Amino acid sequence: MKPLDDLTVVDLTQSVAGPVCTQLLAEMGATVLKVEPPSGDTFRHIMNGNIFAPFNHGKQSLCVDMKAETGHSIVTELADEADVIVESFRPGVLETYDLDYESVSERNADVVYCSLSGFGRTGPYRSYPGYDPCIQAVSGLMAINGYADRPPARIRASLIDCGTGANAAFAILAAVRQRDRGGDGTHIDISLFDVAVSWMSYWITNYDQTGDLPERAGGQGIGSAPNGVFPTGDGNIYVATLSEAMYERLCTVLDRPDLLEDERFETIDDRIDHREPLRDELIPEFEAYTATELEETLLEAGIPAGAVQTVRDLAETDEHVEARSMLVDSYNPEVDEVVVTAALPFRFSSGIHDGRFSSRPPAKGEHTDDILAALSYSASEIERLHETGAVISSS
Repeated sequence: MKPLDDLTVVDLTQSVAGPVCTQLLAEMGATVLKVEPPSGDTFRHIMNGNIFAPFNHGKQSLCVDMKAETGHSIVTELADEADVIVESFRPGVLETYDLDYESVSERNADVVYCSLSGFGRTGPYRSYPGYDPCIQAVSGLMAINGYADRPPARIRASLIDCGTGANAAFAILAAVRQRDRGGDGTHIDISLFDVAVSWMSYWITNYDQTGDLPERAGGQGIGSAPNGVFPTGDGNIYVATLSEAMYERLCTVLDRPDLLEDERFETIDDRIDHREPLRDELIPEFEAYTATELEETLLEAGIPAGAVQTVRDLAETDEHVEARSMLVDSYNPEVDEVVVTAALPFRFSSGIHDGRFSSRPPAKGEHTDDILAALSYSASEIERLHETGAVISSS
């Protein structure tokens, strides 16, 4: 038994954010019916399916043409019986199919309906398409990343997509909890833009208080020095001395008591003002170590540090990744191969979930016939739907 095994979720999403949300619900036991167009989820075909595969475990795939009358009827029937609907269409699109919240809730009053979009259901940007790097740009996030003498840089992982999916799952569970305690169904409006802006919170607060814009600082940290990326004998490392005590321990570990006596580096503010001279003093010391040697030395001294690792390091050599069982076998249906992916990032002592995926991602339309049969379509009716192209099966 899993916490959400009494929920049926109709998944009308593509890309990353929506699938992240519905995968979390599926892994907690919900029956997730992923409704795909005849061409399949757009991200099935990007990077050979290696974006699709990690975010679509535990779902059933129904491949249906909603533009066909019979296809539209199937999706409407699913929506009218669903506990939860998650959709990521542009605002206004589902109204044409009577599958928007207002239409569905008239027929299914208890539904928890989550609309996930780039910019939300209201406001002047509501009709704009949402793409993670574009949201990074307009939310202010991109402006603070990169080096001061170069153009702004994007973060090359879909952090806003994934964060929006996780926030959406949290909001859905809150709404389900309220409904189950005697409340009503509800409409959740969540956007990548709003999530990204919320992540800019302390920069916004600081600007409100000081009027200062954050500057791009490359690998340099804020609020203290040394704090940033430094070269070592064989790679790079991030070192953060966040207090006077940490700085004193750093000088002791490096056997550089003279740095404690140098008036340029006497206080945190002094060290920030003389960041570059201090960096020049430290780099030769750091380059006497390998990145992992220095990381171990500093961590043992209670100084925050982390060797800069690559994807290869994570996938092949990181002992902590292995100890935490953060890599698991999965399956990429687009290339029909077993692949390695990251596990879910939580563990329950009660055994609810151990981070491993309960089942593989579905092939496009893999469960079409099973879902139709569950809706009481006969074998002959299903065959006719296939003949007309209203539905597609992977078999």
